[in-house]
Amino acid sequence: MSEETQTRRPWSRKKKMLVWLVGIIVTVIALWAGYTVIAEGNLEQPVYEVVETFDETELRRYAPFIIASTQLKQEGDSSLRSGFRILAGYIFGGNQPRESMAMTAPVLQQNEAGESLPMTAPVMQSPDDMRMAFVMPGGRSLNDLPTPDDESVTLSEVRWGLVAATRFSGWGTQAKFQEAEHLLRETLRTQNLTPRGPALYAQYNSPFAFPLLRRNEVLIPLVEDRN
Repeated sequence: MSEETQTRRPWSRKKKMLVWLVGIIVTVIALWAGYTVIAEGNLEQPVYEVVETFDETELRRYAPFIIASTQLKQEGDSSLRSGFRILAGYIFGGNQPRESMAMTAPVLQQNEAGESLPMTAPVMQSPDDMRMAFVMPGGRSLNDLPTPDDESVTLSEVRWGLVAATRFSGWGTQAKFQEAEHLLRETLRTQNLTPRGPALYAQYNSPFAFPLLRRNEVLIPLVEDRN
């Protein structure tokens, strides 16, 4: 066996290993993306119609829907995770009569006091109040939804009407949401549109979703009359 042949064989094995590695990575990405589209792309959402689009902004008119919400004790990821666990506990059986409900989208976060996420219970709000909400399945009413075991969970009806929305993909970090909110507010100012409540940060995917296919939105309810 020549020295050239002996040198070529190790390189040939390395190329095969590289091809296998690339194939595995491509397969994993395809399965991950497929899971995101199939399992999370068809989650039930509030019903709305797009009225107008401009500058990467949609004006939407939402039909009424029900939410379960809870007040967050403080800022930070730990508080967000705690709020998520409380609400997830409610829809997955932490209620009377132990009913398990389907997960819907989006998960909503409100970082300041206001009625973008309304309440039917007298929960005290401070100027820096933060709330998180899950959207309840369509066709349900306040009268037929199960009673939460956790008293911090409030059920209420949302009647947004006209809403401005902007979307971005990737991980929905607080910094990205704040940047998107700033840009959306600038757009509303140039379009002579008046906010009617605090901004809401909406995440449509679980932490397991493929990052490039994640859907994040900033939503701002609007005053109906345009100048």
